[in-house]
Amino acid sequence: MLQSTPANDAPAPLIGLVSGLAAGLVAAYAMTKFQALVGEIKPGLGGTGTPSTETAADRVSRLVTGKAVPRSRRPAAGEAVHYVVGSLVGGLYGLAAERQPKVTAGHGAVFGVTAATVLDETVVPLTGLGAPPTKAPLTSHPYSYASHLVFGVVTEGARKLFRRFFIRVKAGFDTLRFRRSPARHVALAQEPDDWRTIALAFLLGATAGPRTSAPITAVTWAARLGWIDLKGSKLAFLASPWAVAVTTPMALSELVIDKLPATPSRTQPGAIAARAASGALAGAALGAGRPVAGLAAVAGAVGAGAATLFGHALRVQLAKAAGKDWPVALTEDALSGGGALLVALAAAAPNGPRRENEATFASRRRYADGVGAVAGL
Repeated sequence: MLQSTPANDAPAPLIGLVSGLAAGLVAAYAMTKFQALVGEIKPGLGGTGTPSTETAADRVSRLVTGKAVPRSRRPAAGEAVHYVVGSLVGGLYGLAAERQPKVTAGHGAVFGVTAATVLDETVVPLTGLGAPPTKAPLTSHPYSYASHLVFGVVTEGARKLFRRFFIRVKAGFDTLRFRRSPARHVALAQEPDDWRTIALAFLLGATAGPRTSAPITAVTWAARLGWIDLKGSKLAFLASPWAVAVTTPMALSELVIDKLPATPSRTQPGAIAARAASGALAGAALGAGRPVAGLAAVAGAVGAGAATLFGHALRVQLAKAAGKDWPVALTEDALSGGGALLVALAAAAPNGPRRENEATFASRRRYADGVGAVAGL
């Protein structure tokens, strides 16, 4: 059967869960920045005792290892707990939003208020991670609700963006399955979406932040496998066997080089330039043969630069919390490689039929279904 991009409003529990997990991480970051800003304006507004996240991290460490978290690493460990909880709560929210859209009321504001009531005002004091509501400073309550209001609104905004992306990933996967069906020779008239291409280019370029060769390796394989069409463009060479033969060893060797102590920092000018070039070339490939290719290249370079700086700061913080760098490095490997693959799949998704050819599209769809039905006899 001919595949098309699924409706955005169709319930998709798994996509909702994954989108919520990712959105929760983004919202936890936004919440941290908001609290830091408030702390600069009005120090001590949220209380002056040990943060509940640090207490939770210490309890988990004692339970798992039998040892307390070293005092010097408690702030970082507390931040890790903050992000884990934020992601899990976001995941539950994303799943609930698929089953009952009313939970997104107020663009996530109701969710944020609910999270503050359940977590800060109920769970934290009941588990002994913080003072009871009656003994906590009066200013800590509005501070908590304001922080979680930011968390809720950002979670909802990010969830919708991630959901659209993952829906396109699924559509791309379904499209690839269709191409292997008996009716794969039936073409689908498409209207290119330049803004979507630019957004995907930015995301693909961002995978160069952790690993320089991730986006260009993904593009060469996608072009070679026919996921993206580079025929007739100046970047057609990326679909050649030798392009794959060059980029694949580069990607594999980088997985090893990144773990070596003598490897230079990714924030050095040369390293940033290399990542920007990889992101730009990969982004241009997504828009190859179209006027948007130049803007896509810029988007890929910007995504690479932003992810390089942000990712480096995050890796240092997480490595400090874990006490080791290699677990964070392996996580980066998975995120960069997996992220590049997902973007490539999203790029393979159909943009939908041209409006002026709706009758032709319907006819082709009926023909494709008929061919599939005959082939199944």
